[in-house]
Amino acid sequence: MRTLHFLRVLSLLCTMSFTVGSVIAQQQPLHYWQKPDSLLQDQATLVFSQAHKMLDKYPPSAAVAEERLLALYSIDVLLHDTRLDNTKAFLDYIGQRYDNVTLRLQSEKPVNNEIRVYRMYTHGFVIQSPTVTIGIDLIRGGSADRPFISDPLMRRLVERCDILFVSHIHGDHADKSVAQMFYEHNKLVIAPPGLWDNTSPNIKHLRAKEMITETVRIPARNANLTVRVFPGHQDEVPNNMYAITTPENKTVLHTGDQYNKDDMAWLAHVADKVKVDVLLVHSWMGDLEQSVEGIRPSLIITGHENEMEHSIDHRESFWLTYRRFGNIKIPYVVMAWGEYYSFTNN
Repeated sequence: MRTLHFLRVLSLLCTMSFTVGSVIAQQQPLHYWQKPDSLLQDQATLVFSQAHKMLDKYPPSAAVAEERLLALYSIDVLLHDTRLDNTKAFLDYIGQRYDNVTLRLQSEKPVNNEIRVYRMYTHGFVIQSPTVTIGIDLIRGGSADRPFISDPLMRRLVERCDILFVSHIHGDHADKSVAQMFYEHNKLVIAPPGLWDNTSPNIKHLRAKEMITETVRIPARNANLTVRVFPGHQDEVPNNMYAITTPENKTVLHTGDQYNKDDMAWLAHVADKVKVDVLLVHSWMGDLEQSVEGIRPSLIITGHENEMEHSIDHRESFWLTYRRFGNIKIPYVVMAWGEYYSFTNN
């Protein structure tokens, strides 16, 4: 009797499994006649997923594989199709990329002399060393009533970071809600004067007519950062370029949206003031070759591709970055949102 009961239960489970599998299969459309929007959504979801399978297989490198280029260019195509703007396929995609970063920041840490540079939305980055985790120009994107990155997800990212640097006042770099998440958790926000003045004692304003050097304390980590602030501009808007040196003596320079020919007089001599290991440069930076020659980093990582608030002619494709950097001799790396590059050069 027990054997017979077991066989009946097994038969029932197999039937249920087959039935569930059939239902799942039936939920996947096999035709999209008169449903073009659904077709585009499902197609985008599949291509986003397949592109990142290929990016995982061929991770960020200065010696880029053809397969990786195809994956990045596929993402370009999707992000330049305005029919997909603010759709579930897009919002799920960017949310998954941020969720992956928060999980990795929590579960993995750099070791020894390593720093990890995570590429976030627009020109945002997270720098993780063995001792500190630094956010730069982190924003939620989208609009106030419908941000690309939800507040709960952004809070999880903020929890993993120790400090936030903001380059300038423009909304694609400065998000007051994100800054508030930092300073309400007693974490320091570094910003140029005029941005969120008299808002919180945890906002520290840094800038002068010439480069200044500050020691910034992170009490929670019992660590100090050495921060050099270069007084750049985007046209006439003050734009801080931060050269941040971690306790492991690795220096990362973030350009913000530096774009002013009058600043080339000092940009040409940045390397005389600080040894830059990694330059985080916006992909459309003016006087690119001359600026890179003046900074002389060991490695370049690009940013600002595919800013979705722009029209497609200024969303700055990955393929256009490779064209612009064609004459740059210093190794450079192009990354999609949520990817990271490990830098260990001594």
